[in-house]
Amino acid sequence: MNNLIISLSGIRGIVGETLTDKEAYIAAGLFCRIYLKTQTKPFKIIIGRDIKPTGDKLLKGAASALYDNGVQDVVNLGITTLPIMQWAVGHFKASGGILITASHNPVQWNGIKFISSIKDGATILPASFMRQIKEQWKESETKLSELPSEKSLTAEYNKNVIDDIKKIIDLCSGNAGKGDEILSKIKEKQFRIALDACSEEGAQIPKSFLLALGIEDNNIYTINEGSVSECKRRLEPSPDYLSELKETTEKNNLDIGFAFDPDQDRLAVVPLYSEELVPILCGKFLLKLQKDAKTKYINKIAINLSTSSLWEHVAKEHGVEIIRTRVGEFNVVEAMNQYNLPFGAEGNGGIILKSITAGRNSTVAVALILAYMAWSNGSIKKLEEELPRYSMIKDKIAVSISQEKIQEFLKNKITAFTSANKDKIKNIDIQDGYRIVFKDNSWAHIRPSNTEPIIRLISESSQESITQSVVMQLKNLFKD
Repeated sequence: MNNLIISLSGIRGIVGETLTDKEAYIAAGLFCRIYLKTQTKPFKIIIGRDIKPTGDKLLKGAASALYDNGVQDVVNLGITTLPIMQWAVGHFKASGGILITASHNPVQWNGIKFISSIKDGATILPASFMRQIKEQWKESETKLSELPSEKSLTAEYNKNVIDDIKKIIDLCSGNAGKGDEILSKIKEKQFRIALDACSEEGAQIPKSFLLALGIEDNNIYTINEGSVSECKRRLEPSPDYLSELKETTEKNNLDIGFAFDPDQDRLAVVPLYSEELVPILCGKFLLKLQKDAKTKYINKIAINLSTSSLWEHVAKEHGVEIIRTRVGEFNVVEAMNQYNLPFGAEGNGGIILKSITAGRNSTVAVALILAYMAWSNGSIKKLEEELPRYSMIKDKIAVSISQEKIQEFLKNKITAFTSANKDKIKNIDIQDGYRIVFKDNSWAHIRPSNTEPIIRLISESSQESITQSVVMQLKNLFKD
């Protein structure tokens, strides 16, 4: 496999070195032989790529494998996003999807994400199938076919999202027509908005959504308007890398700035201090809407173990329950299915409204953030200030032991730590590594990486000094 990375969330590698059209062909062939055999014929597969130009040849490799494995109906979306891909699988009642993307990895990287069928929820392909793809990987000859002509579904997708957001607002508020009323206010307000989607091609997709919401073209400011290789920031939409977006919003006195990664499943918002606040504000908006409703449309919200405890604060305020899952979008969606939940989230700017897509969706986040601002007559900064401010640190610890021994190594270290600090600890969640909650309500989540010899560490508290102290204690623990 030439050090190609095959993880539970997809495949990624350096284009031309570890990932070529040959690897795309092999991967798509395995997708057919391992996953599609569980589906009903005839097969229909949706394909597409993100804004990286290297995706075109990889997409050709994947499509060729589909044809060679008996898939006759292939719908090519061309440049698209992960949310549009998942929506299209549902829209066409398809057998699955293949998106060429490495998400926020640097421009020299690319990758492949597989989407399950509409019957299986149109989610990121379940981990059991990705394990089989990794185990059964075998070199093969590549025969490239021509790609089918591209079919853009962006306008249809935008309309569907807007209609569904209106329905969700109606259901939360218990008031038919409330959604239409609030989204009409977005058009009336004419928010002035900056977009950073890593490239000009990338910006066209969220811009088309803003136009569909009624925002006028002259109120939309785009930056990083060249190719993705010319993007002036890291492709991960983290607040630390969004200085140009911040400067653009401040210099032009704009209301808000939106930043995306290349596959546009995550959203970061300027001037918010943390991407953790994006899903929290979306959730808080929906919970506030249902405050006076006779019945609660949202009773529980699924989030992962590494997501901010601000969720517990908001949930307590609105009388709903938080369900924490293992890290990974698929685990959040699985909990949403298990408990029949309409709303879930991951802290990295990922909002999931299951009626639209069973995965993180930046379009949904844009709509809910703007709707909250319009409904509350408040700025994004004012909405942020209504939440308590927490300090979160994300770090990692390199370990010089084999992947097979990391679990036991981590267990021994955490056992020693908890024994020494048992009077300070409230509870420990062990469903994915160790999430330790202390009696002062600070917490730390320590878990091994599935792909690298590192241990991931996240800690949060209401005071930066406490968070730093917890991180330092745990990092020192692994130095012994």
